[in-house]
Amino acid sequence: MMKLTSVIVLVLVAALTFSGISISADAAEPDPWDRIRLEQGTTTDYGGGSYVALNMTDGSSLAWFGVVYGNENDPAPITIVGANIRYLGGAKVVSEGGTVLLDQVPIPVVTVFGQSLFALLEFDDVGYRTDFGLDYGAGNGLFDFNSDRRLFEDPEGRFEPVYKYINLERAWTLSDIETTLDPANQSKHYDFSLYAEDVLYDKVWDPELMQYRNGTDDDGTVDRIEFAFHLTATAQEEQVQIPFYRVTVGQGMNDNIILSSEEIAPRNFTGVTTDTSFKYDHIIEGWDPSEDAEDPRIMLENGIVHAVFIPDVVEDWYSAQFVKDKVQDGAGVAELETSEGVVEVRGNEELPEESVLVTRDSISFRDNWQRTGALTWVSNVSVDGQEELVVYQVHAGSRQMLPDDVPDGDVNSLVILGGYIYPVGQSVMHDPTVQVHALGVDMVPSIPVLVTVIIVIAVMICAVLVLIAAVILYVERKKRGRMKVPPPYR
Repeated sequence: MMKLTSVIVLVLVAALTFSGISISADAAEPDPWDRIRLEQGTTTDYGGGSYVALNMTDGSSLAWFGVVYGNENDPAPITIVGANIRYLGGAKVVSEGGTVLLDQVPIPVVTVFGQSLFALLEFDDVGYRTDFGLDYGAGNGLFDFNSDRRLFEDPEGRFEPVYKYINLERAWTLSDIETTLDPANQSKHYDFSLYAEDVLYDKVWDPELMQYRNGTDDDGTVDRIEFAFHLTATAQEEQVQIPFYRVTVGQGMNDNIILSSEEIAPRNFTGVTTDTSFKYDHIIEGWDPSEDAEDPRIMLENGIVHAVFIPDVVEDWYSAQFVKDKVQDGAGVAELETSEGVVEVRGNEELPEESVLVTRDSISFRDNWQRTGALTWVSNVSVDGQEELVVYQVHAGSRQMLPDDVPDGDVNSLVILGGYIYPVGQSVMHDPTVQVHALGVDMVPSIPVLVTVIIVIAVMICAVLVLIAAVILYVERKKRGRMKVPPPYR
């Protein structure tokens, strides 16, 4: 794998082109609706292949939401990602003597929220045999296991029987994109599909050999695996009131340091709110269930990443304003509901030590300041025309899987590994949703270079997260030596 330093350099160069991000303080469009721009392209710098994206970036207001997928040259899983700069407020910067140095400077953080879909497998919900002769987990609707090695390479591992597996790191075909414009509601809607046809099973359990082998034509193929996307974006101009702070700086050994911060009268700005919804249908046609399975289920494995880039200067300001050593919850808090009640995941100690069923149909993320993203789904799935139950299983998760030692700031991250589980059928269809929200404010600082530097760093961090998140999800085994995680499936 390329060294991270090299990756950062490549990604920084690519990001400014790939996302169409401007680092100049341009004036906003006359109509906020014009800010919603559909973009398509291919990139080799990401290892992601191709993309379809909604770019709502305007000047220093970063808002980019896209679907990245593999092509013939660069096979890859499908990854849904959103990145945006959010402003916690504004600062009036003064010297120790009270001289105004900068009348208004934005206080930014960058949020990345994404989901990568990387594997399909068929398992039999009959539990696995324990040392006490019990079938642990039988009939609970979850994929139960006890191993820290690769699924197909661990003779000592204990799993519910897995019969077939498909790696979704592949080339995908993009359908035509249908566009629906709704000027009255300031929204644009886009429909398209990513699909693969006649897909071989990558791994198949062979009862005669009593081991896994590569799939062949004799094992059959899945007629079609499709993810049908329905993207809706709105952009509306609003009058917003932004909290403001008087920040006093003094001269340090190498640079200005923040001495104190106090809240002052808020200021009114004209802002553009953008709301983006990624609804995507899972469509699986022609899966051939194993004849040996008693209670077969299909699981769509995926990883969810929530990450926040906090510039050092924002951390320093937060400490001065709120008298705290660190930005609490800066990495984000994941909220999910289990059979034991609502769980707020702030650190590794709150992450599940074994597979957990999510009993409410959503996982939401927030940080110190606001709700930043959500993954929602309906609890019913259509299987051969009949309504059946779908569940979401959280296998495990971890903080700080992504590099945090970056220039001029910190990256705080939370990654969750989980799977949608459906009954097996010839035709399976399900439709979850990823939701993201952003507010762009034209707060041009007295010295634009300050914000320019922050934006360049932020873009670099966002791109690096997108680049490596899926890779880490594949290879991560144990979290802090205490968590049971599903073995990598490759």
